[in-house]
Amino acid sequence: MRSGWGKFSAIFPILTGGLLLVPLLFGFIETVLPAFDYFPIAGKNQANLSQWQALFSQPSLWASIGLSLLTGWVASLLSLFTALWLAMHCYGSSWWRFLERSLAPFLAIPHAALAIALLFLLAPSGWLMRLVSPWLTGFAYPPMWQSTQDSWGISLILALWAKELPFLLFVLMASCSQIAVQRSLALGQSYGYSTVQLWRSILIPQLLPRLRLAFFTVLAFSLTVVDVAQIIGPSRPTTFAMQIWQWLSDSDIERRLMGTSGALLLLGLVILSLALALVLEKLYLRCNLRLSMQGRRRAASNVKPARALLLFLVLLLLSCLLLLSIWSFTWHWRFPDSLPAQWSAHYWLQAGSYLSQPLLNSLIIALSSASISLLLVVGCLEYQMRQLKYSKWWSVLMYLPLLLPQVVFLFGVQVQLFKYRLDGTMLAVVWAHLLFVLPYVYLTLADNYRRFDVRFMQAAVSLSHSYWRSFWRVKLAMLSKPLGLAFAVGFAVSIAQYLPTLFVGGGRVPTLTTEAVALASGGDRRVTAVMVIWQSLLPLLVYVAVISWPKWRYRHYRGMQN
Repeated sequence: MRSGWGKFSAIFPILTGGLLLVPLLFGFIETVLPAFDYFPIAGKNQANLSQWQALFSQPSLWASIGLSLLTGWVASLLSLFTALWLAMHCYGSSWWRFLERSLAPFLAIPHAALAIALLFLLAPSGWLMRLVSPWLTGFAYPPMWQSTQDSWGISLILALWAKELPFLLFVLMASCSQIAVQRSLALGQSYGYSTVQLWRSILIPQLLPRLRLAFFTVLAFSLTVVDVAQIIGPSRPTTFAMQIWQWLSDSDIERRLMGTSGALLLLGLVILSLALALVLEKLYLRCNLRLSMQGRRRAASNVKPARALLLFLVLLLLSCLLLLSIWSFTWHWRFPDSLPAQWSAHYWLQAGSYLSQPLLNSLIIALSSASISLLLVVGCLEYQMRQLKYSKWWSVLMYLPLLLPQVVFLFGVQVQLFKYRLDGTMLAVVWAHLLFVLPYVYLTLADNYRRFDVRFMQAAVSLSHSYWRSFWRVKLAMLSKPLGLAFAVGFAVSIAQYLPTLFVGGGRVPTLTTEAVALASGGDRRVTAVMVIWQSLLPLLVYVAVISWPKWRYRHYRGMQN
């Protein structure tokens, strides 16, 4: 059976590693050199520390760094604690099964789309204020306070928490399938321990190492996010990543070079944060072990708060989607009316004039990057199974683009592409999206692919005498659901990309995300709502398709309906 791949299978890890490492390496080099004022294109041929001196002389530097650390850490820890808390109180119940079935639509919503929806919901003129005005608040006009874009970043934390929690729940569900959760709970309860105590003492210590890379990804993203911060984050001061993006987008070359120094400083902050997260994990496990060894029994806790939180999260996301739909059909809506005074489908009928090119570009880029990523990941996993070994370094390599701040290497990638006149092309944008789509496709597919029972393939090959026929008609057919889910995740990740599209596309490849973020800064809410609905609808349709197709295609096979 191994001869079906032969030496050909080694091409996939080599090609995948090259696609990931080459842009990261050259992009990082092209960012490091300008940070030390060495930028021959601009006539700077002697390295020095002038850009670092200019960076540390910025009056808002430390306030921006503190704000980034505050929002990033709070949002990440809150997402992790919430995911574990929901698992402790809901696992094995109908609430957990509901969560497993309904998680895909929440994963499909891009970060920018959720941030825009929350902005429409929580702003001083947002829907929540309209619902309680004027009968409760007495406001006939929007109040002069900051319920979004506040100086403490609370709205940014809420947006990051609402989006990252479904991702951590998704990884947590996959991790729970790898350990004996039900057997551990049953055995512990027979000794008089409560369910929550068993989760804290036995299950969470087993889950945390499996969640480590996923949490690192969430932490790195929360510390360096730009599009969500631009929509709903603080403006005075901005987060550090947002400040760096503004410097790198400035027409003054000195500001851009100072931005590269800021990017390296942000990289240092991310590395220190990841190291601190690892230390905190070790400390928690050590303290948890000491408490568990005491053998104390504690009463079972109330499950109602966890279920109420889950219900709140679902209602929050559904309210955001409903509000976007209302705005897209609005013609006239004055404050404090709870609903529009006049309805119209005008902006849907006129969508072709401003939506066709971003929609087409988004579809081409997302379909191309998700398809290529799925092909490469399947090839890499087949090679690993052929070699009968799985390297941890390979997992670290796949996660590397997600752990590094995008502004650290995307500026360098832009410089390299400009040298060879490849910037602003569709091919370059697809390549940039691959850097971030590949890791998520690998993360989604790897565990299910490795758990495939090879005896099915052995039996198929012995009957058909053809490795490739058995691979296509047996293995891929039995893995159609995990393959489809991995493709849908990759598609959704590509649709959500903002900085890679702007840096590499140079503003000449508009997508739904870039246009939605631009409109959120002051465009017509009705046009923005139509754009955001399409941005969210495309991944959702792909999720529905990949879930429904295997059920229809193999409807006559009872064993493939689970």
